[in-house]
Amino acid sequence: MAREIFHWKLENFLQQKNKKMATTFEWTISALNSRIKETIEGQELHDVVIVVHWRYKGTRTVDDIPYEKETYGSLGVETDPNDFILYENLTKDDVIGWLEEGLDVTEMQENLNKGIDLLINPVEETLPLPWDNE
Repeated sequence: MAREIFHWKLENFLQQKNKKMATTFEWTISALNSRIKETIEGQELHDVVIVVHWRYKGTRTVDDIPYEKETYGSLGVETDPNDFILYENLTKDDVIGWLEEGLDVTEMQENLNKGIDLLINPVEETLPLPWDNE
């Protein structure tokens, strides 16, 4: 019983400590699929981005040890000819804006934080097979 109470107190302490450490998040744009030419609302547009391939990484440092978790995916984007940015003028911030508008970033951050919590305080492990010790 005393061991269980100690374990609970230690786990609770570690969780509180980890909550105080902030997770930083970073986007990586892996690729942009584009149509060479497309006519939208009577306007002929060139190099129109239709899919953004992305990665989103969370990093939290605890006791000088960095813990990272990453998710990735792709997002189809719609083109508004009245707000079209020429491909050569696109910035990373423009594309991140599309991602943040089209994805549930809050949910992604929550999931990355949960994954980092499990890296810091694992609840599962892979044990060697008991019969391999024979």
